[in-house]
Amino acid sequence: MNRREFILGSAATTLLIGGGCSAPQPTRSTVVAAPAGKLQGHVVDGVHQFLGIPYAQPPFGERRWRAPVRRDPWSGVMQATGYGQICPQTGGMASAALLEGEDCLNLNIWTPDPGARDLPVMVWAHGGGQISGSGANALYDGGHFAREGVVLVTCNRRLGAEGFLYLEELFGDGVGPGNLGMQDLICVLQWVADNIQAFGGNPNNVTLFGESGGSAATQAAIATPGCAGLVHKAILQSGGHAVQRPVTATAIARHVTNQLNVQRGDLHALRQVPWQQFVDLYPGLDARVEWAQPQIYLPVLNEHMPVHPVDAPHYGIGLDIDYLIGTCRDEGNLFSLLLDLQGSQFDRRAQQVVAVAGARWSEVLARYQELRPQLDAQECFNVAVGDMWFRVPSLRIAEGHQRYSGQSTYLYLFEWSSPFIGAAHALDLMVFGNGLPLPFLAGFTDYDKTAEFMRKAWVAFATSGSPEVAGQAWPSYGQRQATLSINQSASLLDQSYRQQFPMLESVINADWQAAGL
Repeated sequence: MNRREFILGSAATTLLIGGGCSAPQPTRSTVVAAPAGKLQGHVVDGVHQFLGIPYAQPPFGERRWRAPVRRDPWSGVMQATGYGQICPQTGGMASAALLEGEDCLNLNIWTPDPGARDLPVMVWAHGGGQISGSGANALYDGGHFAREGVVLVTCNRRLGAEGFLYLEELFGDGVGPGNLGMQDLICVLQWVADNIQAFGGNPNNVTLFGESGGSAATQAAIATPGCAGLVHKAILQSGGHAVQRPVTATAIARHVTNQLNVQRGDLHALRQVPWQQFVDLYPGLDARVEWAQPQIYLPVLNEHMPVHPVDAPHYGIGLDIDYLIGTCRDEGNLFSLLLDLQGSQFDRRAQQVVAVAGARWSEVLARYQELRPQLDAQECFNVAVGDMWFRVPSLRIAEGHQRYSGQSTYLYLFEWSSPFIGAAHALDLMVFGNGLPLPFLAGFTDYDKTAEFMRKAWVAFATSGSPEVAGQAWPSYGQRQATLSINQSASLLDQSYRQQFPMLESVINADWQAAGL
C-alpha cells in the first residue's frame, strides 16, 4: 500500500467515523431538574455529562417531513447516561457503536457545575456536508471545554433527504417549511434557551459554532428568522455556505421520488419509504453532473430562509452577533485525496467546484497558473476548493458584518501543518482536545499546544466576545483587516486574509462585485 492509498483508506474510515478515543469511566451519578424534566447523568473526570436528551418528538410517521415538535415535559427521572440514536446518514460517519434511526432528535450536555450561575454556553453544530455526522462523535466530547468553564452542547439534526429534500412544490401544504435540518437546529437553541440554566448556563450568552457543514448550518440558522434572539455569538470554522434555489431543489426531489416510484402528491406513500432507501439512493444522485453542485442536499432559499446566508449582514441579519471566522490554509488537500479524481472525472468535479462561484474551470485554471506558475492542474484544484468553497464565502460574511454591524468580527487562518496533508480541512477539530480526525496522525502530539490555544481563544470569545488570551493580541478584522495565524505559535499575519490568497480578489471581484465588496 502506497502513502496515498493509506491516507485515502484511513480518511474514509476515521475522518468520517470520528475517532476512537477511549472514554474515561464515570465516577458517580448526577441529577438536574430542568423545565423539560429531571435528568440523571454521570460525572466523568469532574465534568457532569448528560447524554441523549430528547429535544423534540421523533420525526417519523405523520411527523416525517414536518417541522420539529417540542417534546412535552416528562415525569420521573430520565436516564441520560448514554448517547441516543443518530440520524439516518450517508458517508460512513455512523459508528457501529451508535444506533442509527429516526428517533434521533437528541442533544448532549457537558457542564463543570450544574449549580453554577451564568456560565457561557456553546452549542456545537457538527460537520458532514448535511448528509452525515452526529453530536455523538467521539471527537466532540465536551469535557475539555467544560473544564475551561463553559456549558457545551452537541446535538443531532436531520440530514440528507430527511432534513433537506425539498417537497413543497411536489407535495403541497402537507409538508413542513423545508430546511428541516435547520429547523431542528433552531429547536435545539430554543430548548437551550428554556433549560440551560438548570445546567449552570446563561441563556443570554449562547455561542453557536460549527465546522464545515456545521459552520454552514450555523450561518444558515442565523439567516433564518426563527433564530432571532437565540444566538449571541457565532464561530464559523471552514464554512462551505452553498445553498439551492427552489427550482433546482424541486428537480432533485422529482428525481428522488421518481426513483422511489412515489407519485407526485402522494405524501403518505413517501412517508412509508424506509429511511435506508434514501441513504442507499444518495451515491447515484451525487453523480448527476447537470445539477452542477458538489452537494445534492442543501438549504433552500425560500420564505423561511429568504436571503443567502453569506448575504445576511447586507440585509441587516445577525448584526447583533459577534463573529469569529476562519478557514484552514490547505482546505482542498483532503477533498482531492478523498475524491480520488482521474481523467474526465477530474474535469467534471473541477467544473462543479468553480460553478458554485459562477466561473468556468478552464478560465480559473489559467488564472491560477498565471498567478502561481509552479502549480499543476491538481494543485490548482486544491487551492480552488479552498478559495471557492470556503474562503470566499467566509470573507464575504466577515467583510459584510464588519461593515454594517457595530459588533466585533475576528478572522483567523489555521496554518498548523500536519505530515502528508498540510493544514487540511477538518484538522481544526483539534480544538476539542480529543485527538486528530485522521488515523495516520494517531500518536502525533505536536498539535497539543495549538489545540489548547484554540480552545482557550474560543472560550474567551464565548465569554466576552473577544478571543484574545494572555500573551496574544488579536485585533478585530475592522482594524487594518487583522488576521491571526493559528499555528504552533499564533501570530498576526503581515498580510490580510484577503492578500494571503491571490485568487480571492479575482473571484470576489467577478462574483460579488454587485454587492460592493
